[in-house]
Amino acid sequence: MLSTCANVTLQVALLGGVPDPIVRLNESSSAAACSLFQNASFCGNSKVLGFDGWRLLPSGATLRGNAELDALVLTSPDFLALPESTRHHVASEAARLASIPCNPQPDLAGPAQDAPIEGEKNKCKEDAPIVGPDDPQGVTYAPSADDLGCFQTEQGENNCFNYATDILTNTFAQPGRGSGVCGHEDRPCVPNTCADVRRAAESDGLVWVGTTLPTVLPSAGHYVSLHIWPDSNFHWLRQDREMTWSHKPGGSPVRDVDNNGRPITDPAKCDVSPWSEHCGYMLAKPSALTLY
Repeated sequence: MLSTCANVTLQVALLGGVPDPIVRLNESSSAAACSLFQNASFCGNSKVLGFDGWRLLPSGATLRGNAELDALVLTSPDFLALPESTRHHVASEAARLASIPCNPQPDLAGPAQDAPIEGEKNKCKEDAPIVGPDDPQGVTYAPSADDLGCFQTEQGENNCFNYATDILTNTFAQPGRGSGVCGHEDRPCVPNTCADVRRAAESDGLVWVGTTLPTVLPSAGHYVSLHIWPDSNFHWLRQDREMTWSHKPGGSPVRDVDNNGRPITDPAKCDVSPWSEHCGYMLAKPSALTLY
């Protein structure tokens, strides 16, 4: 799993729209973390969003519920440099995960999903961007078929904004980046507030609808819902033709439930914490959007 224990690099797995923060450990902490990853059991997580553990780079193995590793990372300089709201949530969730019995299992794979269509896998890379339909009747919860099943085969390269707009770019798209508001390496592209992310999304071609829950499908395009974890991250949900909502937390699998495992019928009332601020709804017409 680790080729060297000298310089361990971890991602703080937050399952959000913004790329996960990076934490680099010093020599002594790296040696301890190396041993933990090599010997610890890997536990599942019942939540859909928020802190999901420490993801080892480049292997991608995620260790959660391990108090020893938590203590190493939570006191590291890189972690302490993160926004207070992020640190508070991660520390709280780390303690919760460490306090519950571990059910050893492979790293969380998410809900069972059909395998992508064979023969289409290379298209997910070669044909990107892959743009979904403008017809709202074509927007349905079907991860193995949606955009050729590419949200499964290229799961880690596409986030909630990709999925909500139904455009696969393999770039972990950020609101505003496609329209040139920021560069590819800017983290974040814009401040994580409702107003800033809304303006960035509008520059990409999304249209503000308001804060009232849409109750009928639009004539063209589909509705998306914007949520903000203040000063930390954004998240988007997508209304499907069934009038329920689905989403893709970060680089994890597509879901049609919230943190409580409940179907999402009203984004303003569902549990997508720590994305505590519901900003409202926008209209996404895939063929008219510019994502990157």
